[in-house]
Amino acid sequence: MKKLLIGVFFIFPFFYLHAVHSEHQIEVLIESGKQHFNNGNLSQALTTFNRAMGYLREVPKNHPLLNDLEHHIRLTKGKLLVQRYNKNHNEENEMNGNALHPISEESDDIEVNQFFGSVLAREVWQNKKINKIGDNLGFGRRVTVLPSAGVELSYVDGYKYKFRAVEAASFALSNENVFDFHSGSFSLASLERNSLCLVKSPLSEFHLKSDDPFAVLFAVTTNGGLKIIGLLGEIELVQKTKPSISLRPGQLIFSMPDGFSRKMSVELSTLMVTSKLMTAFEDPPNFYRKLKQQALIQALRTKKRFRTLVGDAKTNSDFQIKVLESE
Repeated sequence: MKKLLIGVFFIFPFFYLHAVHSEHQIEVLIESGKQHFNNGNLSQALTTFNRAMGYLREVPKNHPLLNDLEHHIRLTKGKLLVQRYNKNHNEENEMNGNALHPISEESDDIEVNQFFGSVLAREVWQNKKINKIGDNLGFGRRVTVLPSAGVELSYVDGYKYKFRAVEAASFALSNENVFDFHSGSFSLASLERNSLCLVKSPLSEFHLKSDDPFAVLFAVTTNGGLKIIGLLGEIELVQKTKPSISLRPGQLIFSMPDGFSRKMSVELSTLMVTSKLMTAFEDPPNFYRKLKQQALIQALRTKKRFRTLVGDAKTNSDFQIKVLESE
């Protein structure tokens, strides 16, 4: 039986390094970034690594310098996240004194369903580390998911959203209808009807509406926008002064400061085995069975496309796309 594949509608050629930027120059930048990293100058290290990445942005994905550089960028971002959390933690303790409410008074708006690694919560109530399933968080918390960690949360009342975060993620949950993503990757699902919520990132904001149960993936991009992938149901995304856009299962767009990108198609079955939001937790998401059905429907409708992974975006027309080899 032939394997049915789906891919994007655009083909982007690979461009090799311009002659003026030799591999030696890039190696020098990477080594300089590593020295800053080892000396604890994380911000300078990240700046140097990003400069080197600018020169390597248009080379093949298997380029050895690119793999090494991406590893060090992820490591630096993770350590910066921990450093900033510790700084904010200390500043809050110094400035607020007893202004933070005791944990014993925290409301039980949100429940912890699953977690692994280190997940920290701060603001409104005293800072704490999530250490058990069934723990509760109140609206107003800011949550930091450290590298190699993840958390699954559910809303106790209202639309009863299910929410996951992984990969050095940071987000705020101010109330039951607002999701404020700062960094990392997320999934959001509701098995109820007539959902409406506000989704925010550093440089993107829109309302998400759905008449039926839905599931969607988000990832904060390097430019502060959001990558959005529909998994279940049909959702409508509405920005101020911009035309709204609908998203069906297997469709991907980017939300940028200047609006939404064009739609692309991604293979749901590939996503199910590559996304840590699906695979890193002990139990699958509550919509996993429906997602498998949707992936089968997608495969039956599709004929001979490329399997792809869509990565980050720097503008609404500049995407990182990797075509996977057929087995």
